[in-house]
Amino acid sequence: MKKTIARIAIAFAVAVGGVVATSGTASAYGTGDCTYSKQRTASGSGDTVILQVWRCPDGHDYVKGIISGSASASRARVWLDDSINGGSSWTARQYTTNSSRSTQTPQNNLLYDGSPHKVRACGDTSGHRTICSAWY
Repeated sequence: MKKTIARIAIAFAVAVGGVVATSGTASAYGTGDCTYSKQRTASGSGDTVILQVWRCPDGHDYVKGIISGSASASRARVWLDDSINGGSSWTARQYTTNSSRSTQTPQNNLLYDGSPHKVRACGDTSGHRTICSAWY
């Protein structure tokens, strides 16, 4: 019961400021609820951005973004871009910063990637050029 109430509260928070699934509701899961499925990566200037894909109990894929900077990097930033038109335009979501060389979007609030949404992870460190994974 507590887990259900927590999921409803998180889903409401995502629905207000996050991506809403096509049925008009949003599910929110953490990585502990889901199974790791696959990832997309992109690299540049010694930085690597990873879009991790997780399969959750509802049968849908959810994602999170990670950036790992080069050994001398600092001021890591990572976010998830959300597009509903195949990447022609997008909105940045779950923007996360850290003074170190790596960070990730919240593990307890995976972003839904269901149709028509496409997502990608983007990030940079120490003023390096922004890099983005492929759309998923």
